[in-house]
Amino acid sequence: MRTGQEVVFGLWCKLTCNDPLEFGVDEREAFLARPQVDELSRTPYAVLLNAGLTTVKRDSLPLERWLVAARAARRLSA
Repeated sequence: MRTGQEVVFGLWCKLTCNDPLEFGVDEREAFLARPQVDELSRTPYAVLLNAGLTTVKRDSLPLERWLVAARAARRLSA
């Protein structure tokens, strides 16, 4: 079973058109260790996906902007 952080990584890869298999172990671990990933991993998937789609620009999805969008979506749904 995938962890929440791995779900975030997989979704980030899909939204930015990156192949997750092209990331080395060190790169993947560095991504998963970012503090934004931990908070994003606690976000419901539907909110995470919607926030990601709203935030992504071409092949860029800064975690900081994704987190801001996810937080805003959670506040609206509360």
